[in-house]
Amino acid sequence: MTSLFDKAKIIAEKVHANQVDKKGYPYMSHVIDIANRVSHLGESYQIVGLLHDAIEDAEPTAFRSEITKEIESTFDIEIINAIKAMTKVSGEDYFKSYLPRLKNDKIAIKVKIADSSHNLSKAHLIEDRVFQNKLREKYIKVLDVLGEDGLRCEKPIIFRNGLWVEE
Repeated sequence: MTSLFDKAKIIAEKVHANQVDKKGYPYMSHVIDIANRVSHLGESYQIVGLLHDAIEDAEPTAFRSEITKEIESTFDIEIINAIKAMTKVSGEDYFKSYLPRLKNDKIAIKVKIADSSHNLSKAHLIEDRVFQNKLREKYIKVLDVLGEDGLRCEKPIIFRNGLWVEE
């Protein structure tokens, strides 16, 4: 029998298997890192960590619909609601609409903090200093809005042996 965590990982791999981040690192390593960062909070948090970008990143639209249905038929309403809270809607303003909506879900808040901390902690890897600073400012602001001290969340990480580790 497959655990819910394993089912979430299978869905995440369907969506992210061939995706890479801005530096060319496997995107699956990002979602696994997020799941690890929230593992102390329980399996529901880990599952949302694995699937936090699954609906948003599933392309084309027909595939997005398939992934949404699979999530809705596999997980309970608490997990479904958290994943939907994490999914930015096209045209939605990040700071005026998306984050305030996300803040209404206790799981989504913790996963978004882990996600933003991870993104902030790898910003130093971007060579373009202007873009690097823009990303850093964005993630620091996100973390501040979510109740964390954004500057204190930055712990530079590197990709080594398929995992993100602190420098």
